[in-house]
Amino acid sequence: MTAEELWKEYCFNKNIDINTPYEAWAFGDDPDGLAQLVLEGKKFGTASLYDAYVIEDALDEIPKTGDYSVILNANDEALCVIRDYDVYVRRFGDVSPFHAYSEGEGDRSLNYWRDVHQRFFEEELSEYEDTNLTIDPETRIICEKFCVEYIPGKELDDDLIYIEPTMELADKIAAYKQEMLDAGSSFDGCFSMKRHDEIKDYVDDCINWANPRREADGHGAWGNVIFALRKSDNRIVGCMQVHNVLSERMEKFTGHVGYSVRPSERRKGYAKKMLAKACDFLSIFGFDEINVSCLPENEASRKTILANGGEYIETVFLECDGVNLERYKIRLK
Repeated sequence: MTAEELWKEYCFNKNIDINTPYEAWAFGDDPDGLAQLVLEGKKFGTASLYDAYVIEDALDEIPKTGDYSVILNANDEALCVIRDYDVYVRRFGDVSPFHAYSEGEGDRSLNYWRDVHQRFFEEELSEYEDTNLTIDPETRIICEKFCVEYIPGKELDDDLIYIEPTMELADKIAAYKQEMLDAGSSFDGCFSMKRHDEIKDYVDDCINWANPRREADGHGAWGNVIFALRKSDNRIVGCMQVHNVLSERMEKFTGHVGYSVRPSERRKGYAKKMLAKACDFLSIFGFDEINVSCLPENEASRKTILANGGEYIETVFLECDGVNLERYKIRLK
């Protein structure tokens, strides 16, 4: 199937205007292997060199949120339609572990991502004459996250997409926060959302917390905040706080993952999917198992943990909060 044929089929089946712009392209280094990772759901991110657009005087062609693409294999055969849902520019040294994970390559670790992309981008720069640019921690990188919209002959059942906090979500974050406040919900897994009056301060805090160039804070914690959005309407349905470096409190009480689901979106299975994604993400850090906790009276959270293979360890008393916590371990594959 050609790109044009696949795009026509997609637009007909999904009631999309066929005149909607799209690009057709193949992944650079390993078109077939990387496309296969997309089809398997392991790859939902990619990266490109900002300076390449500068050199080619093509800044107006930089990808943006909402862009459609048809992914091709090495023979220019069309495989699927994707849509960008998160695009931002970040320094090479600031690219987060979650973005490396989203690219789905190798062991999906940040170290692997850096090694592969250092070489790839250096080779790309070598093709340009009269440039002395090099790849270093300050090099600007365009990071994209995308979702698969269509695969011929396959019914897609994944209705969640995952994204780190960004100001493009400012209104959605504010609405999520207000609903949590109105319902009197605890902000589990939401990092500092409740105490921040300004959304920008919150987003900046989250980005900084995930920055690999930042040392773990005074309590020893380091990790990522990840929102779960429903693909059909881009509504935030949940939030996770995923720790790969734990403070003493986390090690003894709260564990590697905190999460919450929007009050109006509960009992729809989102928490189970979110915790499964957190476990898969944490596997790139080399953990054999992780710990997760819940309040004894929170039956829904307990069921979520058990559904992800949780094994009860003990019940502990968190003195500073005056609550008991049930601690579970989840063995990672």
